[in-house]
Amino acid sequence: MRSLRVALIALVILSCTAAPQPSPTVGIQTEALPDVEIRALGTIHGDWALVLRSASGYGGPDEGEIWAVPLGGGEAKRVVGWTGFGIGSYEALRLGLTVISRQLAPDRHRIVLTVPKYPRGTFGGRLAIIDLFSGQFAVLDTPNILMAWRPAWSPDGKRIAFDRYENTFWTGISVIGADNSGMRLLCDATPERGLAAFQGCYGVDGWTPDARGVRFYEVDGYSVIDADTGTITRFGVHGASLVSADWRDAPTAVALGTIDDTEQDLVTYDARGSSRSVVGRTPRSGLGFFEPRWNPRSDDVLVRRGGELFVYGPSGPGRQVAAVQCEVRGEWHPSGSEVVYLAPCLATGELHIAGAGSGPRTDRVVWSPPAGGRTDWRTIDLAVVRYP
Repeated sequence: MRSLRVALIALVILSCTAAPQPSPTVGIQTEALPDVEIRALGTIHGDWALVLRSASGYGGPDEGEIWAVPLGGGEAKRVVGWTGFGIGSYEALRLGLTVISRQLAPDRHRIVLTVPKYPRGTFGGRLAIIDLFSGQFAVLDTPNILMAWRPAWSPDGKRIAFDRYENTFWTGISVIGADNSGMRLLCDATPERGLAAFQGCYGVDGWTPDARGVRFYEVDGYSVIDADTGTITRFGVHGASLVSADWRDAPTAVALGTIDDTEQDLVTYDARGSSRSVVGRTPRSGLGFFEPRWNPRSDDVLVRRGGELFVYGPSGPGRQVAAVQCEVRGEWHPSGSEVVYLAPCLATGELHIAGAGSGPRTDRVVWSPPAGGRTDWRTIDLAVVRYP
């Protein structure tokens, strides 16, 4: 597992080329999912948070849970529990292996997860689509791929992109139809100098809003590859790290946390990677800008800096909306006037809602995960969804 941890951290991508790959047999498998428990949520309405809890396997498979929490009050439900490699993080590093919002279908009730490919304890993972409402599931064919990681569902619902991990190395990005058809290799990653660096592409971040481009990270940059033509657009940034970007369908489309020679910046771009604007700055020695999220109703950006959440807008400096004593994860409430956040050091990993306006700070607890069982459960990710 030492080589796995080193490879997870070594995210250097220098080039990317498209190549064909044979498609598997069309059709979805429906065999039982080992080490996966599904409890159908039923049809739900209103504002909800989907929360990921994980406990590290310390070199073996992690344990994971997805909870559905009504933001307006009511009973939270544990929908999925599963065991697999890399669900959460290794050595307290957040590597974006499971990001709920990236893995949800456009209908927001189906999710694609990396689930075990082999018997318990044997390294490997495949992709499964799980309907959180009905509990139905289907397995996607990923032959000759040891681990299918960081899946991302396209905004049109037709395709899923994912990182390939084979023989202790990241090997690139592939795409597959959500109907289990047309799997093909999109671009390659190859190791150089042992496991210290890679050439090529991996580190899937998601899709562009038009469902044409797959976004991916580089240790020294951030790029988009056209899923049909293989054309790459590279953004002129340095130090972009995993789960540090957000993209929307607007003239100012991309928000990124970056590093240059003297400072760390929160920057925005248009979809072509031009029209760069610096929204926030901090010294190189200070806390950087991570996981920016566009407000669904304005040009404000929510961003994490260590154990604090700030809102930055076009007209002024950042204002703090939440502060805890450990890593914090935040997303906008669908109303755009509040922030939903969680942190593992808040009781058993409480979910909070905080006001995001310029008035007096408000903060209330929405849900605290049940105690008992393992003591090392960590709440590490969430998506906020409004169901009609």
